[in-house]
Amino acid sequence: MKKLFIAALLVAAIGSSAFALDVTKVSYKIKSSFETQFAGAENVSWIQRDTYTKVAFTLGEENVEAFFETDGDLIAFSRKVDLKKLPLNAIRKIKKDYSTYKVTESIEFDQDGEISYYVSLEDGAKKQILKVSVYGNVSVYHEPRK
Repeated sequence: MKKLFIAALLVAAIGSSAFALDVTKVSYKIKSSFETQFAGAENVSWIQRDTYTKVAFTLGEENVEAFFETDGDLIAFSRKVDLKKLPLNAIRKIKKDYSTYKVTESIEFDQDGEISYYVSLEDGAKKQILKVSVYGNVSVYHEPRK
């Protein structure tokens, strides 16, 4: 179940569209938790889902997304990163095994201090999402349906 929940968060983090939520409708617990953990955040927008709330914002010069449970607990957060920031052996493997693909996005996903990277690739109509560990292990995370 937890894996399915994280998968839903990743889909949200890797480019889904949704409707922004009026900040007055965000629960006090979530707003308070967000403001405590991400003090100084700017350009904040809220998106409410059935089981979590997503907050997109800018912190410093970074675009960040954070995901909160309904009780205000932080589930995870993510930010876009340049492919060059991934472990070197992962970069080499991606360039070798996916040489015909174009990298469309790479994100760093932090859940309770455990960091993973997700790389979205496209080759024409073919799409892939790869999961990369901090040790540089690369695996197919998701192959979207055509």
